[in-house]
Amino acid sequence: MRFKLLLLSFFASLSASAKYHEPDLSVQLSQNNDEWVGTVTANLQATEAISFTADIDSTGYLEIGSGYGVMLGQFYTEAFVSYGRADFIDIYNAGLFTGTALTQYIMVFANTSHEWRESVFSDWLDTDREWKNTLGASYTINQWSNFSYSFTHDRELTGSKSYYNSQDVTLTLKPKWVEPYMKYTFGESRVSPSDKTRTENSYEIGFNLRF
Repeated sequence: MRFKLLLLSFFASLSASAKYHEPDLSVQLSQNNDEWVGTVTANLQATEAISFTADIDSTGYLEIGSGYGVMLGQFYTEAFVSYGRADFIDIYNAGLFTGTALTQYIMVFANTSHEWRESVFSDWLDTDREWKNTLGASYTINQWSNFSYSFTHDRELTGSKSYYNSQDVTLTLKPKWVEPYMKYTFGESRVSPSDKTRTENSYEIGFNLRF
């Protein structure tokens, strides 16, 4: 979820000035491989550069985060931290996001972060660490629709030290207030950050309600 919020901040920064001190609330209902998940997200742009986010989904996963984003020339760049809590896992994340507009219709972005996944029984289980990297592009088809593609490389820094590659293709329709979308993921990835294992080739359909 944090990556989606970074993309929204990126698009907003390139298209319009932020609305400070006006919290945004969105509701998402999505189907991940036959399982429906509802998510409520709150976003507060506290200052021109500082933002705070919080979201909770119907599986019980809770995540809070903060970011510091600025325009460096033509590039929007944001350093961020987040903390997520599932039933038996604490998830810490720190990273950097950047993006720029190549044309009026094409935007490119990249994200890198270091993630710690720590069991609540960490007294006797090791902490899992991962280095996560994403490179992608977004194309505005028209004022009502958007297409995006991203490639993600996750590398385990502990344990077996394996790596996982995945690709996302997403089509989003953008009428006012309601944004239906379809996403397909090729390769192994976690459908939810709280998942202990990765899923091979997954799909997601859903919609966002924005207030």
